[in-house]
Amino acid sequence: MTGLEGLWPHNLSPNRLAVLERKLVLWLQEQPLPAEIHEMTLHYNNHEDLQLLTQKAAAYGCHFSVLQTTVQAVISAPNDNFLELAELAGLNPFEDFAQGRLLGVNLRGLNLSGAKLTKSYLRGADLTDIDLTSADLSNANLAGADLSGALLSDADLSGADLHRVSLALANLSGANLTQANLEDANLSNCNLSDANLTGACLKNADLHQAGLALTNLVGVDFTGANVKEARLWHDAGISNNVKEDLTQRGAIFDENIEKIHRD
Repeated sequence: MTGLEGLWPHNLSPNRLAVLERKLVLWLQEQPLPAEIHEMTLHYNNHEDLQLLTQKAAAYGCHFSVLQTTVQAVISAPNDNFLELAELAGLNPFEDFAQGRLLGVNLRGLNLSGAKLTKSYLRGADLTDIDLTSADLSNANLAGADLSGALLSDADLSGADLHRVSLALANLSGANLTQANLEDANLSNCNLSDANLTGACLKNADLHQAGLALTNLVGVDFTGANVKEARLWHDAGISNNVKEDLTQRGAIFDENIEKIHRD
């Protein structure tokens, strides 16, 4: 076997494919291969790159047959549950998928609180109702993913690409969203209290009825954002001009609550 064709079929579900690709990449990183190939395992972007990587590894004597038992176990698993597939592959879902490709995976409703997913590629993933409390998703690519109802309190999403994600009804309290790209994101009815959005892009985002109490909004770009009925209270980084602009666009600054808090 000199390529992916001999390892698994092309018509696998996104969950099975993500698990098998990660198993292969981590296995290659353990092999006595030249530094350039190890570097490729950290930066491949698509199926073609991985195909080339396996061909190069085979040319250096890697025997992929040792992976066949694991591959077959994942392919023939009775269900598509990501956590169970990872276990079959001998992977730790809380540690082993940082920088991993998880394109279009279904992690709906799973508990991955505290997981290390920094720089992971989760474009188009179904993450509805997932528990990612205190997870590390810094610099992750989540563009187009569905995180509706997700628990992301105290999660690290700094530098993450959240373009066009759905975070409707999500809990982002205490989350780090520094420099995150939230352009065109759906943040309606989500909880952003005590979150850090320093330098975040919220261009054309939907913040309808979102809660932003005690939120750090230094340098946030609200251009074109829907802020109707968004509730703000004691937020950092809101100048009088920005406050006036947001108020004219329908945002609610809870002055009465602030007065009660001071009294």
